[in-house]
Amino acid sequence: MKPSAGRAHTADFVRVLLFAGVVIAHSVNAINTSPDVIRSANLVGTFCHLTRYGFVAVTLFVLVLSTRGKPMTPVAFWRRRFGLVVGPYLVWTLLYSLTDHVVIADNPWPGPGTFFSNLAQDVVTGEGKYQLYFLLISMQIYLAFPLVSWVLDRTAHRPWRVLGVAAVIQMASFVFYQYLPRPSGPTWTLVYDNLWKTLPMYALFVAIGALAAVHHEAMNEWLRSHAVAVISACGIGTAFSVGGYLLATSPGNVPLQANTPWNPVSLPWFLAGLTLLWMIALVWNARRESRGALSSRTVSYASFRAFGVFAVHPLILDILGRVGFIDALFEWFPNSAAIRTTLLTALVLTMSLVVVDILLRTPVSKWLTARSRVPLRRPRKSAADSVDRETAEPTAVAVATPGT
Repeated sequence: MKPSAGRAHTADFVRVLLFAGVVIAHSVNAINTSPDVIRSANLVGTFCHLTRYGFVAVTLFVLVLSTRGKPMTPVAFWRRRFGLVVGPYLVWTLLYSLTDHVVIADNPWPGPGTFFSNLAQDVVTGEGKYQLYFLLISMQIYLAFPLVSWVLDRTAHRPWRVLGVAAVIQMASFVFYQYLPRPSGPTWTLVYDNLWKTLPMYALFVAIGALAAVHHEAMNEWLRSHAVAVISACGIGTAFSVGGYLLATSPGNVPLQANTPWNPVSLPWFLAGLTLLWMIALVWNARRESRGALSSRTVSYASFRAFGVFAVHPLILDILGRVGFIDALFEWFPNSAAIRTTLLTALVLTMSLVVVDILLRTPVSKWLTARSRVPLRRPRKSAADSVDRETAEPTAVAVATPGT
């Protein structure tokens, strides 16, 4: 492979947009459950399923880009990466197993035996909280990455063949989960219920991210020179997915299968949405220097805190629900789901960033934010540079994690 191309500012920008999508998705789910808004709310949720597939692609992009030309044994790679992700995963799984009983109403404490049994199951299945499953996917990415690198070295000159094979695996996984009957028996049911957390469900996006890193300069140039055609194709793909959703639903009636994350009808949107986000990031990156340091620092600031926001924002939502803020939004804005959702999302993002900034300055920062501790005070001159250096460091999930 060629030498590393350095910092991936475009990926940083996409990372921030995807994280915003995660918070939006969970805020929508928390506040829009009534029959009059369920159809539109679930359409937003369907759009936000893009985050999980986008994060897989961007994670592979950053991993491949950051390791090109840097020989590393599989054991050394695993030791470095798993050391970053396992600690935060275990800590947050434990924390949510406690806070769910402390914060969420009508959720009494189980007996010690049941508590520890549930905790062990949550560790194995990634169900400590609804977003933590993606850390299991990240671990699988790390486990498989030496093999991915080996395959890339031998097939990088045949990208369409690789994409074709990955697309077949991706579509087969979608069809299996969307249309085939559930297996019977507790063992098979347990396996089936967790297969969507395995890499075959994300095979196409693993290939897209890895190949985009290998051919990123050619890819970016092609996207720029064919922008009109690409945007038009993305519009058609998006219209297909939205049309499929609308045909499968009606006001007040949204069947479960209509907005699953593995609905084959949604795949054109996932591809279109990721492409559009990347093209927006390319425009931002091209103008980054002309806009001055503020734009770059803003993205670096958000990117550096991305994992922490991913980890803590469900707790913020639980707290806001417990203190009555979500119910109050319905009293204040009974006829505007858009205002309720916007206010809740903005507050959750703000509070999550505040909490993460506090956690970053504690001795347990690496366990909770997957980042080294930030000093309480820094020289003003080096602050921006320091943020850039920190953002360039590997995090627990290479770039971030979704949870929709």
